[in-house]
Amino acid sequence: MENEQKTERVTKRHIAKLHEKIQHKYEEMQRKLEKSKSIDFLSNLDDDYKFQSQKKFVSVSDLSDVDQVHKFDNSLSVDRSIFYVETNVFHEKQKDATFEEILYKEATVSESDSMTKTCDKIDCEYENNVENDFFNKDFFKTSLESLNEVSKESDESSELTPPPKSIRDRIEYRLKKRQTEEKEKKRKYRRKESLEKVDKYILSNTSKHRMIKLFKKNKIATVSIALIEVTGLEEVVDEKARVLLFKFRLGTEKRKCKLVKSVDTKVKFQELFNLSMYDDENILEITLWDKDTFMGRCILDLSQLEKERTHKMLLNLEGEFKNIQIFFLSTISGTTFGNTLYDVDENEIENKKEILKNKYAWYRFYDQFNNIGVLTVVIYGAKGLSGQDCYCVVHLNNERIQTQTDYKTNDPSWMKIISIMVTDITSILEVSVFDEKKTEEIGKISIPLLSIRPGKKWYALKDSTLKEKAKGNNARILLEMNIIWNFIKAAARVINPKEINYLLTDEKLDRHLFARNLSRAKVVSAWIVYAFNIMKTCFAWESRKANTIALLIWIPFCIYAKMWMLPLLLLIPFIWYKPDGTEKTGLQVYSKNDKDDKNISLRQKINSLQEILISIQNIIGKFASTGESIKNLFNFTVPFVSVLAIFFIILITFVMYLIPFNYICIIWGIHKFTKKILMPNRIPHNEMLDLLSRVPDDETLMECEELPLGDISEDDY
Repeated sequence: MENEQKTERVTKRHIAKLHEKIQHKYEEMQRKLEKSKSIDFLSNLDDDYKFQSQKKFVSVSDLSDVDQVHKFDNSLSVDRSIFYVETNVFHEKQKDATFEEILYKEATVSESDSMTKTCDKIDCEYENNVENDFFNKDFFKTSLESLNEVSKESDESSELTPPPKSIRDRIEYRLKKRQTEEKEKKRKYRRKESLEKVDKYILSNTSKHRMIKLFKKNKIATVSIALIEVTGLEEVVDEKARVLLFKFRLGTEKRKCKLVKSVDTKVKFQELFNLSMYDDENILEITLWDKDTFMGRCILDLSQLEKERTHKMLLNLEGEFKNIQIFFLSTISGTTFGNTLYDVDENEIENKKEILKNKYAWYRFYDQFNNIGVLTVVIYGAKGLSGQDCYCVVHLNNERIQTQTDYKTNDPSWMKIISIMVTDITSILEVSVFDEKKTEEIGKISIPLLSIRPGKKWYALKDSTLKEKAKGNNARILLEMNIIWNFIKAAARVINPKEINYLLTDEKLDRHLFARNLSRAKVVSAWIVYAFNIMKTCFAWESRKANTIALLIWIPFCIYAKMWMLPLLLLIPFIWYKPDGTEKTGLQVYSKNDKDDKNISLRQKINSLQEILISIQNIIGKFASTGESIKNLFNFTVPFVSVLAIFFIILITFVMYLIPFNYICIIWGIHKFTKKILMPNRIPHNEMLDLLSRVPDDETLMECEELPLGDISEDDY
């Protein structure tokens, strides 16, 4: 605010100075005009004006002394000069010379340019040998009219011819003319320099936002490029890795991706960057380089693409290398005009809703199964952000649309309306806030589409990990979302492959992520073990009442059960694990674990890492050993066990052929339920796993291999 006030004061002072200079210039021109009138007065003297001469001439030949008239060339100055005219007139009548004293009139000439032009004209006419009267013919008709009348009385009057100018006079005149031009140039340069200093001072006190508006080009949108991959590369013969680089140019904006080394014919980049789009800059140039070797280029006219929508582009590169294709996603968004709340009214919004509801009605499912609905997001603004110059990005699957940037404020107001086509109702909407100046993410939220409810709502922003709150003064964003979708299309889309997220990359090795994933795996394994323990308690008779009820249910089920009833068994987990609304959110659990992890010492971190590695080592070892034992069972590594397994399989098949399956299930259930009663000290086990444990794994077989002996003499036997 202070800078703007200071700028206004400097601007007013500068305008006042300019006004004062213009006033001085006007007064100076008035003075010049008055002085120029003095020359007109000299040329319009009356006939009664008396001239007196200080000298007397003996004859007409003495008229050569009139060269003194040319002394006015030496008395010229740059700005103002005094022009002395000494006029000597002689008169001869009937060979008797009568002389009169002629007084000279002193006149001041204000404008040097007019005298310079006069001298130039006289000098030019003299050099070209053009016959002219001295000064002008009109001159003797005005200021010397009385003398001409005296000369008329004479029988003969000789015309005055201008005397020849000396070389010295010419040199002096040209030198003075050159000096005048140089002084004029210096004066103009000093004036220009002073104006530049004033402008520089004014602009230095102007805010950056105003400078952008005044001097920078008009930004109309932002072009987001998601470079995915390049295909069709030639195979490398000498196995020397290529160093590939893509360069993008849009007008004066230039970007280049990271260097990627590869020997494959298909190379992934998975990089995202933005380009500013200005007026009359619609041509995007893409070039591919292998170090300094040019491989190909392609041109894309962005004016042909629909704005506020992500386009999948697969383009061929032109160049010496053929069959090279580049795949990337292009989005023109962040437009400064259109698609805002200021451009539409409530009636128009309601009409669009009615049209969309009719389009995505449940009975309209016969075409475009990928287009199951439309999501409309109204981004009003945000408050309490930790950065300035912020813009908002809405990301759904591979669609990425952003708002315009709101500068110099922690509480931006975007008022942007974004419409996105929904291809999967189970997708998750990501809303992120970025700082354009720092090019970093300052807030983010994730919202499942099925949890969206109509109406305005404030959402607390999270950090980039989506585990804790974002920095700032209670950073939050105000959104209004509405989704219209077709139920039948959405149901059909769920049982089809999920859309690939092209920018999703593999996670790098991270100790915290590694520990978190291990803890998640432990929770899942504990959940499975808990389910098996529940089944075991039914046969352990720890609760006689529960076990009796289970046995009474099992026997009728085995009698009346049919094959079509078997899928109903999968409903049991849904009934058992029905949520009760008292579970603790995972965000609180992970936040607590992260805080506890920050408070532990370095030794404790090392010990925990060792425990994690030991657990993973044992789990992987057991999994590998079980798989190798199954393989060795099938390849007769231990023939006795393999033959025994074949015998048991044939025996079970023969029993199932003789006895119906329902009765087999009843017998097996009664055996399991009564085993604990009949044999209370029996150790629980599984017969199949016991059989499999008799088959050694590859490590055991390697340890049991015999080493070859050397030469053995007969005495050793």
